[in-house]
Amino acid sequence: MRQFPPLYRIWHWLQAVAMFGLFVTVVLRTTVMHKEQIGGIVQSKLAEIGTVISDEQAVLIGKAVRAPMWDWHIYLGIAVAVLLVARILMVLKNGFGFDDNPAMQKVYGLYKLFYGVLAVMSISGLVLYWKLAGESKEIVESVHMYLGWGLFGFMAIHIVGVVLAEKSDQCGLVSRMINGRD
Repeated sequence: MRQFPPLYRIWHWLQAVAMFGLFVTVVLRTTVMHKEQIGGIVQSKLAEIGTVISDEQAVLIGKAVRAPMWDWHIYLGIAVAVLLVARILMVLKNGFGFDDNPAMQKVYGLYKLFYGVLAVMSISGLVLYWKLAGESKEIVESVHMYLGWGLFGFMAIHIVGVVLAEKSDQCGLVSRMINGRD
């Protein structure tokens, strides 16, 4: 059975928290915290007290209301980028730590793909944050968004895979990832 060193376990759980936080901010931004949703509520409530604002003004207010939540998306994205660099340094020092189990090689391939996509996500996010995309901003945003949903899909597959592994010959996997023991 594969054992997970403390540094890797800490990295894993910090990455998990950051990725989950990113997921929450994206879901909120596209649903209940959508700028037009918030703007419409503000516009409606202001109309009830006799104040009328344009749709554009309502959207600006909606953006302002959700800005602190979106700041967290940026902080968490930067954390993911820093954690990815830390993981790359761990790999350079210790290797991936994958065993030679042939049945797990496809799983390990997915993890390598995950790291590659995470690298592109991090770079695209930083390019958007630092406003380096220029005329390619829409393309970079699209790449960032689609890869992000792909990573969230990977997270779901990862959780299902862990549950299935716990029910198979890898019983104790979660315990080893939490405290290093079966």
